[in-house]
Amino acid sequence: MAAFRSILVPLDGSELAEKALAPARQIASAMAQRAGGENRTRLILLRAVSPMVLLAADPYLYDEMARMSADEAQAYLGHVASGLSDDTIAVETYIINGSPAEAIVQFATENGVDLIVMSSHGRTGSSRWVYGSVAEKVMHHAPCATAIIRAHVDVAMFQNRNILVPLDGSELAERALEPALMLAEAVNSNVYMLRIVSGREPMPESMSPAGEQIEAALGKADAEERAEAEGYLQRVYNAHENQHLFFDVQNTNGDTADAIISYAEQHKIDLIVMSSHGRSGIGRWLHGSVAEKVLRGADCATLIMREQE
Repeated sequence: MAAFRSILVPLDGSELAEKALAPARQIASAMAQRAGGENRTRLILLRAVSPMVLLAADPYLYDEMARMSADEAQAYLGHVASGLSDDTIAVETYIINGSPAEAIVQFATENGVDLIVMSSHGRTGSSRWVYGSVAEKVMHHAPCATAIIRAHVDVAMFQNRNILVPLDGSELAERALEPALMLAEAVNSNVYMLRIVSGREPMPESMSPAGEQIEAALGKADAEERAEAEGYLQRVYNAHENQHLFFDVQNTNGDTADAIISYAEQHKIDLIVMSSHGRSGIGRWLHGSVAEKVLRGADCATLIMREQE
């Protein structure tokens, strides 16, 4: 697993979008230190300037407005960049024309970006960066990992030094573990592997002999499922010699995503790292199901490792 050496932060000029700057800088610095300072990590600040279609009828006015917009964007990026550079981070600024989501994805694809760090929305409340618009499109189509910092999140990334990696037993889900361990090593965090197994409501106390047999069979099946989950996590744990790696199995009678979110809250997790889908690409961790629910509901940052087709 290659380190995150080229990190992109899309900005739109708002304070909310700038919430991504601090965690992105922290990751960039950690990656540089992990590399022993041989090469500085690239921290790329990108401002997408949308085309002004309505002004196209007047080419002179269009060119003038475009120039003013680009100048304003460059001044803004220069101001932001001035407070980020140090001996371990090389800050770069770029302005690109186009609609934000497409411009961000295209830039990341063409410039070898390893990680995109962005807020879940930018301009106050209901504008274009509301989750479901720009951030969602980027997350679905980016050629690299994407870390989403939601506006309501109060827990700073790596504040508690606890990283959670939910696993479902699939190779695809496991692909989130290596980048999580890499980040943990760089920032001295613990990593918790979590496997959620389905529980069930207890049967009535008064049962017929046949009901008691069914209860015993279901209890045996539950025990076997938990034992399988624990054995799986033990094997994964044994494959990684790391004193900061832990694992846990939790039962739930409800939604898997809710169980992951609750576990993260109870264990003071400040970053969840997970694949965008698990079992064979079309299973229960399909992007839009567990991973997306966790992203929307978690009270901490979420880093999505998206499986490429």
